[in-house]
Amino acid sequence: MRTESKAVLVPQMASLPRATAKALEQVVETLLAALHADSGALWINHEGSLHTLVVRNLPFQNISALQQVVTISPQSAPTAVQSQGQRYVVACVGYPLLKVYVAVAAEQVRSAHRQLLPRFARLAQTLLQSNHAPIQMPGEDKSRHAYRVVVEGSLRRLGDLMQATGCVLLWFSSWNNLWHRFAVGNVPAWLYQQLWEMPSPGDGLDTWIERMQTRIQQRGYHCVAEELTIRDMQQGGLLLWRPQLRGRFTSEEVEWLRMTVHMIAASLDVLETQTGLLQRVYHDPLTGVFNRLYFDLAYRQILHNAQRHPRPVSLLLIDIDHFKRINDTYGHETGDIVLQIVGQALQQVRTGDVPARYGGDEFVVLLPDTDKGGARALAQRLQRTVCHMAENLGLPFRVTLSIGCATVANGDSNLLLLADQDMYEQKRVEKEDCGAISSLSSS
Repeated sequence: MRTESKAVLVPQMASLPRATAKALEQVVETLLAALHADSGALWINHEGSLHTLVVRNLPFQNISALQQVVTISPQSAPTAVQSQGQRYVVACVGYPLLKVYVAVAAEQVRSAHRQLLPRFARLAQTLLQSNHAPIQMPGEDKSRHAYRVVVEGSLRRLGDLMQATGCVLLWFSSWNNLWHRFAVGNVPAWLYQQLWEMPSPGDGLDTWIERMQTRIQQRGYHCVAEELTIRDMQQGGLLLWRPQLRGRFTSEEVEWLRMTVHMIAASLDVLETQTGLLQRVYHDPLTGVFNRLYFDLAYRQILHNAQRHPRPVSLLLIDIDHFKRINDTYGHETGDIVLQIVGQALQQVRTGDVPARYGGDEFVVLLPDTDKGGARALAQRLQRTVCHMAENLGLPFRVTLSIGCATVANGDSNLLLLADQDMYEQKRVEKEDCGAISSLSSS
């Protein structure tokens, strides 16, 4: 029977590759040690959506309430915040598309907080920005490389027509919060270095582009600059230059350049839209792992490749123990948190593995080039990770998994069925063991 309880805000857990997740956990651990604190959290506001990354010794009710009351603007100094009867010191860095927050439990803002919190937040931001693994179909995805060839080819043709010796196009992607730099021709070393130290949109980008244009002109070139604006938001710019002996750029050349840049910006925007659509089509929105549709595609292709080039392929079939009881007792909001915990744990598998939500509380992990021993080791690690994450969030119950494991060596399409049979056998044995223990207790 479901018990009625006060509704709580659900912290959305972000899913990250294993290396990034572990690095961010180390950032928080080091921060807490440096500040002699035992409770803290790291989260982001990505395009208006809050995603919890790391939590240490904070119940999920507290972290949710804290996230709701924090309204710190980017680059602000650490500020004391009261939430759920506890005081926290919170700092934020970033820009409109990606704000990174770090928080520690403390009674007041001290000098150590002012010095360390912003530094650790910027370190976390750098780690997140280096994580740019795009959604890919099973197998190699050449679309991004092909698009780069097209863009750079367009810039090279543009430079030839305008007798330019160098051209740089800068595009800030809202998809992965990274700068994409396209350069053709002769790019001076000093300018190339500046391209990796540029600000983010909304943080003086227009001024930076004007300054770069002036510096190029001072080096003895005629230079023209053009903004890349999409939906009234400046997302980059273009710099094109040529020697002074070839004369200034005419008004006709500048107008033609403006139209060309506008078309390139529109094309880049279409690419991001398509990438976003793929993300929604092939990912489960709650847990962040792949969905059933993507898994079916990967399953067929990976097994087909294993038939052509014999190699082991393993599969883990995962079921959350007593999930219906969790929903009935604690509510579906808490059940969603459990699903997010499992999804976050599954994101820490190797690149090339395929973690997916198969349906309801069932998950699968497809493991190419993995034997039975490697699959069993991963299953044990996932058990420990999920249990540890649930404890860190302060859930009032243990979260355990039933995991079926199977391995085939020749691309046998019965792999999923074999894993299901293994899970069934494990549950049968556990049920018999529980029955035997109950009999001994009653006797």
